[in-house]
Amino acid sequence: MEFDSYKDFKQAIEAIGFEVILGVKDTMSANTAYLTLNSAKKIGSDNFKFVIGYSYTLVASVEDADSKLIQQLSEVIDSIEFVNYSDASHLYSFSGSIYLPCGNGGQAWE
Repeated sequence: MEFDSYKDFKQAIEAIGFEVILGVKDTMSANTAYLTLNSAKKIGSDNFKFVIGYSYTLVASVEDADSKLIQQLSEVIDSIEFVNYSDASHLYSFSGSIYLPCGNGGQAWE
């Protein structure tokens, strides 16, 4: 699924039932999607470049491996896959990547 900006993506993920956190936390919480910025896509030449979008890694944590949240998330993110089960937090982690174009302000969170 394609999105016009980070805000559109965040609204879609929250509508599924995930809390969206840009960055990482020390402990993982259930039904939470953590986004980390991978890279910026730039166009231009020499020292004159524009950022047109960003690539993110998404890690989603749920209490049940067969969660409907993961099924719905897989419709939004094409390449989501199981990562691991944490004995400490008792959560299943799934990971995927997504590219989001810049919003109106041009920042990674817009």
